[in-house]
Formats: sequence, structure tokens, C-alpha cells
Amino acid sequence: MNNLYQKIYGNLIKYENKKAAEIDKKYHKYDRHRSLGIKAGALDKLLKQYKTEVKNLSCKEAFALAQMLYKDKIEDTILAGNFVLQNKIDCIGKSKLPLLDKALDHFCSWSTIDDFCIDVLQPILLTYPKDTLRFLEKWNQSKNMWKRRTSVVAFVRKVGESGKFTDEALTLCENLISDKEDLVQKGVGWCLKDIMRGDKKKVLEYVKKLRKRSVPATITLYAIRDLKGSERVEILRK
Repeated sequence: MNNLYQKIYGNLIKYENKKAAEIDKKYHKYDRHRSLGIKAGALDKLLKQYKTEVKNLSCKEAFALAQMLYKDKIEDTILAGNFVLQNKIDCIGKSKLPLLDKALDHFCSWSTIDDFCIDVLQPILLTYPKDTLRFLEKWNQSKNMWKRRTSVVAFVRKVGESGKFTDEALTLCENLISDKEDLVQKGVGWCLKDIMRGDKKKVLEYVKKLRKRSVPATITLYAIRDLKGSERVEILRK
């Protein structure tokens, strides 16, 4: 397992692009963001080389490898850690949720969080909803902005569109309505947009009420991205 870590890390370092990393930092709008500057497509191609080796790991080895990659606190290695867990998703039972909690302490960008939510956390949420929701509620109140973002981005895309967790997502979004962090606000808006696809009437009514409150415009503007024409204009007038 240590050998596999060295192989992955060593290969990533070979493709480091410091100029691209500086641009990447500005793009992510976070001072402590670190990356090797590897383009997404190239990173995916690099990681796929190790798919078979990762799948052959035991669950214990996979978690240890992911933790090593996360602890580097570099965008590219964190995404590599996500790749490991995504390919060993059957290993992640509800008893492993505390390990995911620790892993999030090492994240450094919205893109690593979003990737984690969609490829790692959502399958667990659908399999162990009650246990996962307890952790989302905990992260929702965390001092760590990335955990707060995770608590709502967990409901985007297909999970939001399913309508299965609309009430839970609305509660967690409401708790973050006054959050000062722009990247958390955008996460809330994205969550609202996608859960609106699952229950338009309920979520749209909630967003209309938000416009009457002193909430960051970022949230509502993200939330209504799917709306067109008069429906959108009506909300913006409020």
C-alpha cells in the first residue's frame, strides 16, 4: 500500500505545473488552496492507470491509502484519495463515516468537496440515509467551512432531483442562510436549485420567501438558475 502511494504521488509530481497552479489558486478563490496544476482530464487519465491496483486492495488498505493522499492537502492528491474511495465504495459502511469526517479536515477547495460529495458521499447517503444524515447535521454546524459546504452539496444532482431528501436539505440550507463564506453560500444555492427539481412547488415557495429576507443574493441567484422568463423575473422583483 505504501508502494502504491509512492507510485501515485510520484507520478503526480512529474506533471506539476507551477504556473497553472497559481492560476488554479485564483480560480478557487481560497488563499490556502494548493495544487500541482494538473488539468482535470490529465489527472483522470493518470489515476485510471491505478484502478486495478486500487480495486485489489483490502478495505483497510484502501482507507489507509486514501488518508495518506488526503493528508498531503493538495488538490490533486485529495482528488486521488476520492478516486480510491470511489473505487472501493462497497467498503464504506456506516461504521466508516467517522473516517470520512476526519478526511474532510484535509480538504482545501470547493472542487475537491464537490467531487467527494458526488462520487463518495452520495452513494453512502442513499445506502445509509439515517446515519449519513446525522453526520451531515454535524458538519452543518462545523467551524470548518468545507464541512458546512459538504452538508448541503451532498444533495445536488440526482439526489436532489429524486425528491427523497427535500425536507432534510431545506433544514440544512436554512441553517446556513446567514453563513459569511461565499463558497458556502454558493453551495446552499446549488443545493436549492437541484432539490427544486425534485419538489418545485415547495422549494420555489421557500426561495420566494428568502428574497423577502436579508439573505445573500448569491444564494437566491444560484437557486433560480433553472428558472426562465416571467417566473424568474417575478422572483427577482421581490
